Amino acid sequence: MYLIQPIHILSFLNAVKTCGGDVFFRTEEGDSLNLKSLLSQFIFTSIVCDETFLSTGEIYCSEPEDYALLGMYLTEEKPRRN
Repeated sequence: MYLIQPIHILSFLNAVKTCGGDVFFRTEEGDSLNLKSLLSQFIFTSIVCDETFLSTGEIYCSEPEDYALLGMYLTEEKPRRN
């Protein structure tokens, strides 16, 4: 799943906290940030400003039911690059 842009980062990260499992942001290069980790959240918020980088990453939830909790922030359609 991909993040809908523009994203309200604070609301999104608060929604991540409600998830039962882990939520990852995976980059095109294969790197993963566990968004339940405070350090990963810090790194994630620093890259949110770069829409090109953000649009190449995907959100992955370890628990399928967590996608419903994050539904308003996610889309199945890959964002187009500018």
